[in-house]
Amino acid sequence: MKIKKDATIMAMMFVMMSIGVFAQKTNKKDNRKMKVNKEEIVNMALVYIKDGEEARFEEYKKKGAALLEKYGAKIERIIKPKMLAKGTIELPDEIHFASYPSIDVFNAVNEDADFIKIRTELAKPSIQRIEVFTSKNTDFKYDREHGDFTKTYGVALIYFKEGEQYVEQFGEYHDKACEIIPEFGAHFERFVAPFAHKGSLGQPSEIHRFYFDSPDGMQKMGADERMQQLFPLRDASLEQLVFIIGEAIL
Repeated sequence: MKIKKDATIMAMMFVMMSIGVFAQKTNKKDNRKMKVNKEEIVNMALVYIKDGEEARFEEYKKKGAALLEKYGAKIERIIKPKMLAKGTIELPDEIHFASYPSIDVFNAVNEDADFIKIRTELAKPSIQRIEVFTSKNTDFKYDREHGDFTKTYGVALIYFKEGEQYVEQFGEYHDKACEIIPEFGAHFERFVAPFAHKGSLGQPSEIHRFYFDSPDGMQKMGADERMQQLFPLRDASLEQLVFIIGEAIL
């Protein structure tokens, strides 16, 4: 995907790159107190839909969501990507996040005969390609917030370099970034760590989902001199970053 290199786009790219490592659990000074549910399973999927199969895929989403509810699970967020701000992957048509109360529920859903049927009859014929990351919540404690359709969303696939020195470097970046980010209307919905993966992409260390109150706040944060001074500290600790900007459709 070709990205226009005007000032607005570049600012957005800088913002997404700064958020990507915001949630490092190594920050011991953070005092936010959201209780982390260690049993919960979160499935994140990058979905590439076949041309002309959009209606069939919508039927799959509707029936799949109803089946998840039967088990106490749900599709909690669907994002329509608008721009690939960082990385080299093909931009997916949709990004899905589904949550399950436990691994037992996750397995029960996937073994359900009705789910297997709709997956076979509706999902497989309509999906060209899919990348699925099955994850658990990280240990990072934060104020989890829920956005709406008016917000600008970001999804970050984060690949850390190996080594304790990079963990410490992330922690240093995190401490300093935490003093700046709230000024620009950034909110956080999910921080998960994949433990299983289906697809051709490598498995990231963490996946973060967040949103901004407005594109203006996003751009201002990207241009903020304090944040730009932190970028080298962050970049030296990263193996790879994939950042997608989009809007919520669920």
